[in-house]
Amino acid sequence: MSQSSQLIKKKKSLLLNVLKLYKNYAYNVESAIQSFQEADDLFKDMAKIDTQLSDSEKETFRKTYKDTWEAVIQKHKEMMSMVKVENTLLKNQMTQVNKKNQVIHNYMDKNESMFLDRQA
Repeated sequence: MSQSSQLIKKKKSLLLNVLKLYKNYAYNVESAIQSFQEADDLFKDMAKIDTQLSDSEKETFRKTYKDTWEAVIQKHKEMMSMVKVENTLLKNQMTQVNKKNQVIHNYMDKNESMFLDRQA
């Protein structure tokens, strides 16, 4: 087996591992981020392999595994969309907490209490 065919086989394995990783994430932000980090390492390994392959080998690989690449891209987009939604929800919650804190802070800054003292 030639070195280039071994490299292509390794790249195929890495690509399939990315797809498996994306398909098996736990549908929460923490899992998505962990999957992105692990996939990043796999993409870096693929990029190293690409430096050792000819342009025609890379093009052949791209065409051969086009459907797999598209599935990886689709899952990546889905995960990013979920992360963005969660990020928006978290920002909204933080805004609500900040508003509550501002109301409390404004109340505490007043010298006089708004409540009547019944003993007076």
